[in-house]
Amino acid sequence: MSATIYDLAKAAGVSISTVSKALSDSYSISEKTKERIREIAESMGYQPNARARSFARRKNGIILFAADLSKGVGFENPHMFEIVTGVDRYLEEKGYSLILKHVSKDTAPEAIKELMHSEEADGIILHAGILTKQLAFVLGKEAYPHLVIGKPDFTTTISWIDVSHESAGQIAANYLLDKGYRRIIFLMGDEKEDQISLRRLDGINMVFEEEELQIETITNVTSYGESRVVTEEILKRKNIPEVILCTNNYLALGCIQSIHAKRLDIPSDIALMTFDNYPFSMLAEPTLTAIEVDMYEMGAQAARFMLQKIKKPNLQTQSFCTTPVLLERDST
Repeated sequence: MSATIYDLAKAAGVSISTVSKALSDSYSISEKTKERIREIAESMGYQPNARARSFARRKNGIILFAADLSKGVGFENPHMFEIVTGVDRYLEEKGYSLILKHVSKDTAPEAIKELMHSEEADGIILHAGILTKQLAFVLGKEAYPHLVIGKPDFTTTISWIDVSHESAGQIAANYLLDKGYRRIIFLMGDEKEDQISLRRLDGINMVFEEEELQIETITNVTSYGESRVVTEEILKRKNIPEVILCTNNYLALGCIQSIHAKRLDIPSDIALMTFDNYPFSMLAEPTLTAIEVDMYEMGAQAARFMLQKIKKPNLQTQSFCTTPVLLERDST
């Protein structure tokens, strides 16, 4: 049996990543280290496998996009396909093709490892919905171009990009306060899993704390139906809030239905605002004031970085891209 890259790493007393970079003549490895590893490889009769040779030549022209694509994801996560569209259009302009892969969160560490070891693609973009600490460890260990769309909720060295959801929360809070609203309720999803909403809430709280105010938060509202029920309870109060701020369009639709059922007017009796312009805020009655995030542009930026990383494997990024925008409409 011929020597493997793992054997080389052990013999040289370095990481697999260092061996891979040395053999591919990476600029980040010293000439002395490259020479030593090449000598060890020659003495052990090491022959790079087909994947390694293909990877070095960059001839696949394919990028993988891995995400949980279970039935109904288009409704549960409408941003997904805006991101994918942005990725695909940018790659197409650069002569690359995009392949979608369904990967569940539970199976992601092993599935992604297998994909990286295959000859299928030159790099992989992952949706943060499937990211775990175990998967982050796999990504950090392998010398393979990768990028996670969405900020991890734990400390890691892997590459990621995201929208600044804290900024979105600040924009929403400043707008509502400038309009004179003070009694505001924020409806959001699972308080343990909904990291996007939690970051939006962080931004809201930053603004409110400066004004020595507090926003009431109702968590674990995860669907249109639950939003209707919660809003019905809110409207039974003696002093109803001036505004309900929803973390997405689905919750906002539930609010609208409950408010209309009570024959209350939006915004004169109670105002309504939502994060995300897509997919319903422009079609609702009344039209919804929203904080828009350009997910298409984020997808294009992800693709751009991925192609840069293929050329420079040591390139890293952990940053935010695109700026949230306020769209004022009838509901406020």
